[in-house]
Formats: sequence, structure tokens, C-alpha cells
Amino acid sequence: MAEVNFTQRIENYFSLWGAYPVMGAQGVENRRQVVLYFGVVLGAVAKAAYDFLSQAAGSFTWSDAFIALIVSMVVFPQLYYTAGLNKARMSFAHFTLAFQNGFFWGVAFDQLANRATS
Repeated sequence: MAEVNFTQRIENYFSLWGAYPVMGAQGVENRRQVVLYFGVVLGAVAKAAYDFLSQAAGSFTWSDAFIALIVSMVVFPQLYYTAGLNKARMSFAHFTLAFQNGFFWGVAFDQLANRATS
């Protein structure tokens, strides 16, 4: 078996491999579910908008939105694989989890950091 190099491992991690129905045949095949990153981006943007609208001063910084976007995109694949979403067919639940991850990225990041240190 050929050894997978570091670049391929990173690509596979962020590709979000998951079950996808096969047309004209029974069963499923593995496909990349990168469309879920759109949900992550929407969640991060919604969180930035929520923070902007809920603060009395109404301050918004692009750096906070950028950090939220980067962290949520890095954390989401771990949640995707840990929850076993790669074993189920793509559904609206997958997209809502992606959105939720983008919105609540701080909580998800804290949970993964606690798991890594324990």
C-alpha cells in the first residue's frame, strides 16, 4: 500500500468525503461534500451580523469575521468526521450542522481544545 503524503492527507481531510447516491444503481459512492463549506461561511457571516446588531455601539471588525471564518473552516471537518456524517447520505441536517459550526465556532473550538488537552 502506497504511503499517503502530507499534502494528500490535508486534501482528504478538507474534502469532506461522504456517501452520495449513485444514479441508476443501488448503493452509494464516496464524493467530496465541499458544498458544506458554504454553510460554514453563511454561519460565520450570520454570527458577525448578529454580533454587530446586538451590540449597542454597533462595532464591527473584519478581523473578527475573518478569524471566525478561518477557525470554523478548520474545525468543521473534525466535527464532520467525529459525528459520522461521512457515513450518511447528504441531507439538510448536514448543511444545518455546517451553518451551526460557522455560527458557534468559538464553542466548538473550545470543546476540541479541551479534548486535545485531556
